[in-house]
Amino acid sequence: MSRAHALELVLGAEDDAWVRARWAALEDAGIASLARHRGATHRPHLTVASSPRPPEQQLLALAAGQWGPLLPLQLDVTGLVLLGGRRLTIADLVSAPLSARRAQAELTWQWEGADERPWVPHVSLATRLTTESAGMALAALSAGSREHEECPGGREDWVWGRGAGSGAGRSLTVEALRRWDPEAETVSSVAGVAA
Repeated sequence: MSRAHALELVLGAEDDAWVRARWAALEDAGIASLARHRGATHRPHLTVASSPRPPEQQLLALAAGQWGPLLPLQLDVTGLVLLGGRRLTIADLVSAPLSARRAQAELTWQWEGADERPWVPHVSLATRLTTESAGMALAALSAGSREHEECPGGREDWVWGRGAGSGAGRSLTVEALRRWDPEAETVSSVAGVAA
């Protein structure tokens, strides 16, 4: 569990259930997914910004003012992504509009100690994977996305990156921005519907 304070976008009920089904598919394939996280506040989300320092009220007001008018916000899933180094995270990569990217950049700039790495909007499916287990996870999630294409000479090729398995072509709706407080292990609503 991350010990950094975070501002997180949470999904609507239908999309939340879709991500949880992907967690379950990984579990069915023998891969430890985020379904194993038993925290009371844990749910599928996209981290907007994080810092070891708690956000001040002024920053929370800025976040509410920026994100409130944007929510609910539809984000397109563009495919699967592997993040990390020695240990990997597999996630659904999403495309955020410029308005959301500007709001995220401003929050990062204003929040003392915030993680300044480029924002890669994503919904994590499994973390702390080895290269071998990451390959197994990709295969498990992609199994449902293979579409047969007939090629000249009767050869059958596989088309990767589309369909239910990869998530590409699906849209996710984020409905709220919430604050995660790792010290109290609580969340509180910042903008949008109840987080």
